[in-house]
Amino acid sequence: MESRKRRTARSRSFSREREEYSDLDIPISRGEEQRRTVEKGNGRADTYEEEVYHHPRRQRGSESKRGKRKKSNLLKGALFLVLFLCGIFFLWRFISPYIGSQYRTIAIFGLDSRDGTKEAGALSDVIMLATINKRSGEIKLCSVYRDTYAEINGNGKYHKMNEAYFLGGHEQAIAALERNLDIHIDDYVSFTWSAVAKGISALGGVDLELSDAEFYYINAFITETVQSTGIPSVHLEHAGENHLDGIQAVAYGRLRLMDTDFNRTARQRKVLSLAMDKAKKAGPVKMVSVATQVLPEISTSMSMADFTDLATQLGRLHLGETSGFPFARTTMKLRKMDVVIPATLESNVVSLHTFLYGEENYQPSSTVKNISAHIAEVSGVTKPMENAEEAGTGGGTVRKKDKKQEGNSEKKKEGEKQESSTEQTKESKLETEEESSSREEESSIEVKKESKESKTEEEEKNTGGNASFGPAGDIGNNQEEGPEENVENP
Repeated sequence: MESRKRRTARSRSFSREREEYSDLDIPISRGEEQRRTVEKGNGRADTYEEEVYHHPRRQRGSESKRGKRKKSNLLKGALFLVLFLCGIFFLWRFISPYIGSQYRTIAIFGLDSRDGTKEAGALSDVIMLATINKRSGEIKLCSVYRDTYAEINGNGKYHKMNEAYFLGGHEQAIAALERNLDIHIDDYVSFTWSAVAKGISALGGVDLELSDAEFYYINAFITETVQSTGIPSVHLEHAGENHLDGIQAVAYGRLRLMDTDFNRTARQRKVLSLAMDKAKKAGPVKMVSVATQVLPEISTSMSMADFTDLATQLGRLHLGETSGFPFARTTMKLRKMDVVIPATLESNVVSLHTFLYGEENYQPSSTVKNISAHIAEVSGVTKPMENAEEAGTGGGTVRKKDKKQEGNSEKKKEGEKQESSTEQTKESKLETEEESSSREEESSIEVKKESKESKTEEEEKNTGGNASFGPAGDIGNNQEEGPEENVENP
């Protein structure tokens, strides 16, 4: 009973406080009513409702603490998720090279396409195979010479290897490479001169050394590349060490007049290797800039995920050996075509698999053996030959006909200069004669004017100086108009 009286007293005091401070704008809140059970002395349970008072400041403090705990839990969850994803990424980067095939083969086609087409109708001047060893990170490049005599359509048609792309685009070109070389191509990339020029310029250009013969020809190729792509550039000023922008690098990769097409493929691989070195040193921002400029200019089977995967592996990738196929070869004219003959195709395919994939004692397929037998029959090259010396860059010689043409052009320029000088002297003589005649005419005109002025002065004296006033003066001044006008206007 005493406890009930105390509770009743507290409730009454709280009611009095509310009445006394009812005029003040102070928030006073009541909590939820809590039901309590009190045991009475006789063992019965009596229930009653008790109003609990909650102070507003304490309530706000508890809410802020709960909010802080909630935010901290969210931050911890987000941090855990980021760490978890990073762990998966690094784990995948470590184990992915050991999943599936050890090698990835990519066919690269560089197109001479003046109208921008990337499929049939374009000339694939660059044909390369790039193999990536996913476990070691080594990349090997092998140029397939565009004039290589090969079976190009699967129906027994033989022609130069680049004819396959011209007739059927990347699909027929890939099928021809797989059929003639016994390889499986995972992806392809086709690009124009414009794509290479933009990509190399975005990377900051490349540094390389030009021989005297290379410098002799490169400016003409720079001019042609600028005209075909619409990308501005400038001529180089000297041989030796040069910093090349994208257009100049493309022109360098097209040079072949001072040596052979084999040397040209070596220049192409050199430019590509220098660009890869620049890409490895470039940061992610620059690589994004390169991708935005180059990707619209290329045709490829690779997805953005593939490019992202390569970008993540870029730090561990490195360029290994480069070479050209066929290794053992000779050149001749077949069906009025200058072609490269593998000597033999079968033995070259064995060497190719050793070079690209490290396969020893590779056994070519029956398809390769049949193609090799046909090439041997039509060319007369039936036995394997030793590998040709690896073609390099630099060196070369200026062709005699180009020197002769240059001498003729210089003589022609000198003749034009002499003709222009004689024409200038003739023009100067004519100008002096015209000036003298014009001066004589001006002097005669001045004499005539003076005589007319003297006559008019004499007439004015005879008329008393009023010839310029009134109708009579006008008639006298206009005597040349004819007698009829004088009659109508007396």
